[in-house]
Amino acid sequence: MLLIPPPLLCLLIGTAMYFLPKVASYSVHFAVIAFVITLSFLIAGGSVLQFFIRKTTINPHDFKHTTQLVSTGIFRFSRNPMYLSLLLMLIAWALWLGNSLAWLGVIVFILVINHFQIAREEAYLESKFGDEYRHYKQKVRRWL
Repeated sequence: MLLIPPPLLCLLIGTAMYFLPKVASYSVHFAVIAFVITLSFLIAGGSVLQFFIRKTTINPHDFKHTTQLVSTGIFRFSRNPMYLSLLLMLIAWALWLGNSLAWLGVIVFILVINHFQIAREEAYLESKFGDEYRHYKQKVRRWL
């Protein structure tokens, strides 16, 4: 499991992306960046709302207080919409920076979250919810 909360990981990676040397600069219309940020906030808000409706924890370090498997709302399309929203923020940041090397931060985030957070969460959820979670896993992709 990650020792730091995923939002803090996102912030740290975003900071590192800022300080990377400029390589192959490009520009993107601000409307595209604004759209990605808006999408990120909508996904984050929708996923947190589903957790509150189901009265279960959103704390990624607090597996034991998971009371229900959430598979409604945005969770019908992504098993990890909260991490997806963080990923979208990093994508918007990479677009804003206009530095091709900044995309390494996006890749690092995906690799770290998949290996150190999502894999452990999935193992726990499978042990707690069994076939219900396995069926959900077959129907809904990890990210999108």
